[in-house]
Amino acid sequence: MMDKVQRAHIFSAFDALKGFRELLAQQERVVVPKRILSEDDLQVLDRKIHAIEPGMMVTLTYFDHGEYIQQKGRVAKIHIDQNYIQIVKSKIPLKSIVDIQSEELEIYEY
Repeated sequence: MMDKVQRAHIFSAFDALKGFRELLAQQERVVVPKRILSEDDLQVLDRKIHAIEPGMMVTLTYFDHGEYIQQKGRVAKIHIDQNYIQIVKSKIPLKSIVDIQSEELEIYEY
């Protein structure tokens, strides 16, 4: 006679199609082309980047691996010479940023 633990193993879930769920998730992902910013948009973005200081709470929208990601958090570091901004532990290249929002920035878009 089997004990309860051995009997439970018989009925445990079995993933016959190992990796299938991950493959489906990749197929569902829609790759979007990167948006080309106008000269005016680039100037506004440049002013915002130069106004950011460590400790500010910002929301960045950036392009990464075929999709736009929005990340909100405190700026840990900003290195314009090394072309990245660090939000908490994530380093985001400046060239991939398409929008910056912050209540602390006093820059108006016109």
